Parts: sequence; structure tokens; C-alpha cells
Amino acid sequence: MRPRPLILALSLLALAASAQQPSSRQGTGTVTGHVTAGDTQLPARFAHVTLFGIPAKVTAYKAPDPNASEDAQIKAVTSAFASLGKMNLINTQTDTDGNYAATDVPPGDYYVFATATGYVAPLSQVQAAIDAGADLSKPLPGIQTLHVTSDHSFTADATMTRGGAISGTVLWDDGSPVSGAIITVQPKAGKAHPPAEFNLLGIANVLGSLSIADDLGHYRVAGLIPGDYVVLATIQSNGQTGFGASANLKKLASVSPLLVYAPEAVHRADAKAISVTQGDDHRDVTITLRLGGLHTITGRVASLEDHHGINSATVRLTDEKDPEFARSAAVDAMGNYKLNFVPPGTYTLNVGDAEDTEPGKPTAKPNIFGPPEKTLRSYVDAKRQIIVTDTNVTGQDFEMAIDTNPSRGDDALKKAMESLGADTPK
Repeated sequence: MRPRPLILALSLLALAASAQQPSSRQGTGTVTGHVTAGDTQLPARFAHVTLFGIPAKVTAYKAPDPNASEDAQIKAVTSAFASLGKMNLINTQTDTDGNYAATDVPPGDYYVFATATGYVAPLSQVQAAIDAGADLSKPLPGIQTLHVTSDHSFTADATMTRGGAISGTVLWDDGSPVSGAIITVQPKAGKAHPPAEFNLLGIANVLGSLSIADDLGHYRVAGLIPGDYVVLATIQSNGQTGFGASANLKKLASVSPLLVYAPEAVHRADAKAISVTQGDDHRDVTITLRLGGLHTITGRVASLEDHHGINSATVRLTDEKDPEFARSAAVDAMGNYKLNFVPPGTYTLNVGDAEDTEPGKPTAKPNIFGPPEKTLRSYVDAKRQIIVTDTNVTGQDFEMAIDTNPSRGDDALKKAMESLGADTPK
């Protein structure tokens, strides 16, 4: 008996469909869907799709305590990494037709996020729900959810929301462009932070909420949710980088960058707020870095015992009225230091992590963080008040007392380095 043409055609179509259907491992699910750009209603090509496991419970955000003990800091870092291992997060991308497929999805409940450059990022969607007063003990409203079971396929279409944007130019006070400045857009007022369980979503937000000024000083940050923002330019200054024998991670971390808020403020409180509504495009927001009126502070860090220069220490200057404003620098081999770009004000000048060091023994294992150093002796932290008016400040010398019971404050850093395969002195 010859097969009927209609039955044969349907069989071939079914076979082709099954061949194209993405497959998953046994015990997991498959999620497919289509992503549309909400402002154009066109397929979103190469958009990022995130399936984020809905947390069983959420933990209120707790800001890191810079004064916490070393053990507490290590415990906090360890706990954070442990919590990441319990999360389900799958990222994939759409094709040229706006379609996507996620395979091997563990069973469970998920938020479905879709975004691309210029559209609202996942963590911003969470932030918008929190700002609207969402109950964090329940699934967040306004964000698509999906329940995945074993050995089944599911469909989850998504629409991306175009965010607001701020763009402009970064200039020196002589009108020349500041190329390479990192521009970030931050909420003007302090908002409730998303729970710690959503930290993984922050990676996409970091990439979407910053811009690097081009050779003409131009920048643009997009994908903003409605709100009031300030624009910050960060310029790294006096920092030397390197790898291997040329590296000095501690000194690099000690140098603070120059920070300026639009239009030309060094203090966040003096920054001009920019109100962004849905899809707003604010252009010509200029940031000017005025060097006039900024001063330097210089001095030397030495041993109280014999007055020799201490070759390893961090000097930090903090504004007493604005704790967010700080300048820092590392001492050189003779104990000298220089703090740049300091406006008039009353400050606390602190010297910490002061040590006499010498090169450690070379090791066979490669060390991208530079040669190990051996600590010979440590010193007690010291601080004083300093007032900066309209001139540079010199002669801010410190003579440090030997610490007879030093705590290894850099053990957390050393453990992180060791986890990356770097050698550290014992």
C-alpha cells in the first residue's frame, strides 16, 4: 500500500520540528521564547535573556563594615560565595529573529529577564519593583515568572523596555577633552538596596550603567529607570600597573582616583540632580574638571625609633563633613607621600598598614601580583586633623610607633591571591 501524500508530508514536518527542538538532559527542562523591543515592536536581535531562580527567602541588604575584624571580613566573603553556589542562573542570547532557547534548566521557579544595550537591565527591574514598595517575601510584581518541571518544554516570551539615557562631554578646565574617564550614573538619593540574593544580577547592571569617554570626551549611559540621578566622572591618577616583577598590587590599590560630579562638583552633595522619566534622553550634560582650587598635601612617614623612612604604608585623607570624599596614596621607598586634588576643608589624615618590608624569596610558581614581600616589622596606625585653605600643605610628617602585637590585616587579600595561584610570603 502506497503512503498517502498528506500523511507523508505531515510526518516529514513532525520529524523536522523534532529535529529543531532543543533538547535537555534528563531531569531538567527546556525554555524557549521570543523577545521583542518594546519601543519598536521589532525582534530583539542578540538580546540577553536571563532565567534567574526565585530565591526561597531574601536577606535584607547590609553594607560592608570597613571596621570589621579580619575574621569577620573573611567570613562575609566566604558566605557570599557560598550563597552564589545555591542560586540558579542561566544566561542565553536571542538569534537574528529574536528567538532564544535555554536547555538543561533545573526544575524550579524563575524570573525571566530580557535586555540589551539601552534597555532596562535585570537588577534595575528589581530596583524599580522595590522602589514601588514590593513585598520582598513574594515574587516581585511586574517581572515575568516561570515554573519549570523535569523533562518538559516551556515558552516564555519577553518584551524589553527602553530606558532613559544621559550623555554629554567631559572636559578639563582649559576646554580640552578628558579621554578615558569612567562615567557612572548613580541615584541621587539613597535607595533601598536589592536583597543580597540578587547580587548576581548586578554584573549586567555594572556594564550598562557606565561609559568610558572617547577621544573627544564624549560619553553616554543608557537603560536608566525613572528617577533622579547624579553623573560621576572617575579619572585614575598617579597609578602604576604591571604584572610579574613589575607589579605592586598594594600600592596600586592605595591610590585613589580623581572624582568629579556634574557639572563641576567634588562633593556628591553639590552635584546637580538630573530627573529621568521613561525613555528620556538627556543630552549635553557637561562635566568640567577644574584643577584650580585643588591642592596637594605632602609629608613623610618614618619610624619613631630611629627615624628611618617606612617603605610600605597607606596615607588616607577623609573629609570630616563629607565621609564619602577621600584621597589616598602609598608611600615611596623613603616613606614620602603626596596627596593630590584636595579642595579646601577640614580633614582627618590617617596612616595605616605601615610596615618595613623587604623582598621575599623568589618562587618557581608564576605570580601575576608581583614578587612576594616579607614584613620585618609593623607600626601602630596614626592620625591627625588637618585644615586645607587656599594653598598646598607641606611637612605633614608622621613618626610611627612599633606595633608589638600586629594583626595581619592583609590576610584576606593574601588568601584571595593564593586562591588565584599567587605566591605570598609566610
